[in-house]
Amino acid sequence: MLAVMAVIGILLVAGVKLLGGTGTQARRAATDMITGLVEQARTAAITRRTHIVLAIAEPGDLPADDNRCRLGLFQVDEWPDDAAAEVPAVLMSRWRVLETGVVLIGGDDSGETGGPLPNPLDGPELRIRYGTGGSTRTVQAHAIAFNPRGGLRFPNGSRPIHLRIAEGAYRNGKTITIRRGDQRSIAENRLKIGRVTARPYRTN
Repeated sequence: MLAVMAVIGILLVAGVKLLGGTGTQARRAATDMITGLVEQARTAAITRRTHIVLAIAEPGDLPADDNRCRLGLFQVDEWPDDAAAEVPAVLMSRWRVLETGVVLIGGDDSGETGGPLPNPLDGPELRIRYGTGGSTRTVQAHAIAFNPRGGLRFPNGSRPIHLRIAEGAYRNGKTITIRRGDQRSIAENRLKIGRVTARPYRTN
């Protein structure tokens, strides 16, 4: 009996470590993907001399009903005077699906010197119209927009922004995050995106 209990204990510990490692790997892969998309958007804005939008479509923003978050790049040739109304755009490639077991969450970066950095998921959304002819679609989503100089155009403001990439899942349109350790802190990575050069880099 003692031997059986010892084996079960070892298997439980190994299983917890395995699941934790899988979550960390998924978070790292998602962080790398988002970093690449941000840099791709910034570079495209500079080379094409136009505005590029990185749209963040949470569950419910698109017709797909699979509780997955998607990210898409859009080209905006003329930024409208009233961006709150509607932004005409061209979808540059297919929507990218965020890794399973990873969510994007709101909330400021309270540890930042000089005050918390704004989070695009807490700010206003963009209403983006794309497609041609009878296949025109509209999505209202959180977004990061880059101007032709590679700086941030949206969200508005004077400070850099940050994204929080956490382990968790989407349930009924809401985020459920995984907490670890004695402090029950959220298992996450954070990306800081500069206002002028808009290069992404991790802050934790």
